[in-house]
Amino acid sequence: MTGLIGTTAGEQRLEAIAEASHREDWYELDRAVDGEAALGVLEHGSRDPDANTVWRGDGLVGAVYGVVSNRDRLSLSWGDVFRGVVDDSRDVLARLDGPFALACIDARASEVHLATDVAGSRPIRYVTGDEGGFDFASEVRPLLSAVDDPSLDAAAVSDLLLAGGVLGERTLVDGVASLPSATHLVFDGEVSTSRYWAPESPGLAPSGYPDRWLGAYRRAMGDVAATTGDPSLWFPGDSGSRIAAAVLAERGCPVETLTCGGLDGDRESAAQAAAYLGLPNRQVHADPDRHLVDAVADAVHATDAMVNWAAVDGLPYVTDRLHGDADALVFGRPQFSALSWTGAVGADDSPVAALSEHACALPPATVDALLSTDRDPVASLREVVSGSVGGPPERTAVDAALRIRAATRLRSRAVQRNRVGTRTVASGALLDAAARMPACYRLETRQLSDPAGAGNPPIERAVVRRLDPNLTQIPEGSGGRNRSRSTGLRADGERGSDGRTVEGDAYVRRYASDDRFQRFVDDLLERVRERDPLDGDAVAALHDRLAAGDLASFTPVAALTGLELWAGRHLDGTSRAATGVEA
Repeated sequence: MTGLIGTTAGEQRLEAIAEASHREDWYELDRAVDGEAALGVLEHGSRDPDANTVWRGDGLVGAVYGVVSNRDRLSLSWGDVFRGVVDDSRDVLARLDGPFALACIDARASEVHLATDVAGSRPIRYVTGDEGGFDFASEVRPLLSAVDDPSLDAAAVSDLLLAGGVLGERTLVDGVASLPSATHLVFDGEVSTSRYWAPESPGLAPSGYPDRWLGAYRRAMGDVAATTGDPSLWFPGDSGSRIAAAVLAERGCPVETLTCGGLDGDRESAAQAAAYLGLPNRQVHADPDRHLVDAVADAVHATDAMVNWAAVDGLPYVTDRLHGDADALVFGRPQFSALSWTGAVGADDSPVAALSEHACALPPATVDALLSTDRDPVASLREVVSGSVGGPPERTAVDAALRIRAATRLRSRAVQRNRVGTRTVASGALLDAAARMPACYRLETRQLSDPAGAGNPPIERAVVRRLDPNLTQIPEGSGGRNRSRSTGLRADGERGSDGRTVEGDAYVRRYASDDRFQRFVDDLLERVRERDPLDGDAVAALHDRLAAGDLASFTPVAALTGLELWAGRHLDGTSRAATGVEA
């Protein structure tokens, strides 16, 4: 897929990393080399000409994968950016808005600098070699050759089941690390990391808060839209996407809205909202001749199986026809649901318990039963919390929830980025305003043990009314209602009492009716039973539940099938023919 690559072992090693990366016919590689310092960006080229930068100067080589959306507003040259990253005293990183992954190699000091944006919208993986070398890439696969006898990281497998994505600094492979959001890494023979941005502590007064949030959002969205000349907006038609569309419409941006039906939006409400805003709306469909099995394989390939493939928006459309329908895809939904449940976190509550209750795909006990190790699945949540800001538990929970979102929802967008340029709103000022949201604008303020209310958060309703009260009069269809699709939870952050998920309903029905999909899933579940660190009997019991039509079974099934598909291909070379995936 497109992404950042680099090494301290010279241009030949850079070529090897590029060759091991996924490549489409239209990809281009822009590179910079200074002695043994070599880096580059695999990109969409003329299809997304405003994204990605490779820079050389002053003994430095640097690259940005994505865009620094506020660079012009800050009056920073690329030299200012890269020199500021190398010189911490300039405090440049904390001022930059994304979405981006950044690398800079200082050939003079033999230092490598890597950084992720404040939201963690684009991953960076890295590995240190036995002889002091250092490689990095946006994918795990190109780095496997630098790892002796690569194997699965048991804690990462636990994360994938628990949260729907691998958390923190882990990848699925022991020995390959990942850089969390808002983090600056320095390699000078040894790796050191530091967090360069965190949300502010004091809350904001309720009076005027929606206007303050909307002001930060308008600025961030305007900056992002200015980085692409002909954007398409992912538009399921719900309140969050209406906010994005309304802000782009009021700015006069020439944007087309793009709507999938079914799981990923309601066609009728999206068309009505787009027509009201005066924006063109493209109603997109999957190619009936391309099978879901092939779409799943593409999604697993693009994400290195580090997120649950059932959480990817628009499968199988985005793995096939999206490339012909758009050049740059904007994701503008505010994602208030990731923050709303934190209104229930009180002074005596544990942020770890809150995350376990509201931000996980499976209960820890279910994860523990599927694993053959003694590791407590909640240990990863404790690590996330320990790396989040201190202070009141609510503030810590908000920050931790945003970091989990980076490892799940934002990681899944690698599938779209594989096909087209993408833009995610990643603004420090906006995240700060969201994290400091007054309790009255969150969904609830009850205790954790109380059932959560339904519907959109009050802040979402307040912002839509401020933009245009008439937008609230267009009904939201069932396909476009707010919900946390990345974890299969209800929009309010709670698991449904019957364990049903929208994804589970659709995919379990597909499993029962589609022979090829059934064979694909059955084969992978049979094979993953033998793979460490999983408990074969527990996986077999899960398989039986799926065969019996248990909707709640599909969340772990999707995680395990993606894991086995990726590990079989890249760790032990299993033939894809056995799974029914086209070569």
